[in-house]
Amino acid sequence: MDSSCSPKHGWFDSVAESYAQQRPYYPESLFTWISSKAASHQRCWDVACGSGQASLGLARHFDRVDASDLSPAQVAAAPAHSNIHYQVAAAEDSGFPNACMDAIVVAAAIHWLDVPRFNEEALKVARPGGLMVWVGYDPPQGAPPALQLWLDQLYSERLSSWWPPQRHHVDNHYQNLPFPTISKTLPQELCISLKWSCEQLIGYIGTWSALRKATQEGHDLLPQLSMELQRLWPADQKTIPLIFPLMGRWGYLAR
Repeated sequence: MDSSCSPKHGWFDSVAESYAQQRPYYPESLFTWISSKAASHQRCWDVACGSGQASLGLARHFDRVDASDLSPAQVAAAPAHSNIHYQVAAAEDSGFPNACMDAIVVAAAIHWLDVPRFNEEALKVARPGGLMVWVGYDPPQGAPPALQLWLDQLYSERLSSWWPPQRHHVDNHYQNLPFPTISKTLPQELCISLKWSCEQLIGYIGTWSALRKATQEGHDLLPQLSMELQRLWPADQKTIPLIFPLMGRWGYLAR
C-alpha cells in the first residue's frame, strides 16, 4: 500500500473507495506460491490489508484469514468473506494471541510500518517456523513505447519531489528494511498481468501517494495527466496489456 505520512490512518482513509476500485489485485499464482511455502494452512494474518487486495486470495488457501488495518475506511471498503475476519488494528500491536499464525503476509505495505516493532509482533504471533512474506509490485510495464516512456518519466522524474520518503523502500524492493530472519527474494516469474482502459490507468495513477501529496500542496495534477494520457493512448485500442512485476522477500520465522 501506499500524516499525510501517517498514511494508514490519514491519506488512506480519504482515498479508501478509489483505492479499492482502482488498485490491481494480486494473481492467483502468488497465493498458490504462498500456500506451497506454508507448513500449515489454518490461520494467516494479512497485515495492513487495506481494502482487501490480498485478503480474498489468501482466503482461498487458508482456513482463516485475519485481515487488519489501521484505517477504518479501508477496512470498511474491503469485501466480506466467510473466511476473512477484519479488524482495525495497528500492525505493531495486533492483539492476536502468541504463536497463532501459520503465515504472515504484508502486501504493498511494509514500507509504511515501524518495521522493527512490527517484526517483534510478528515473531510473537507466528507459530514456530511460520512463513513471513513481504510482497509489493513495481510500476507498470509493457505499455506501447511512447506511453511507457510517459509512465516511466512520470514515476521517476516528474513526481519525484512529491513521493513520500518511504517510496525508496519500494524502489529498493524492501532490501534495506530489516527482515527478522534469513530471507529470499520472491520468484521473478510472479507478476500481475491485466488489460486496462485509459480510464482505469488514470484512476490507478490517481491513487499514488505522490498525487495526493501534490494535491495537498495545491497542485491538482490529475486533469493535466489525464489529458496527456488520452493523447498518447493508441487510437485503435480500447485496452492495453500491462504487467506489474511482483517483488519482495520471504522466510521462516524461528522462535
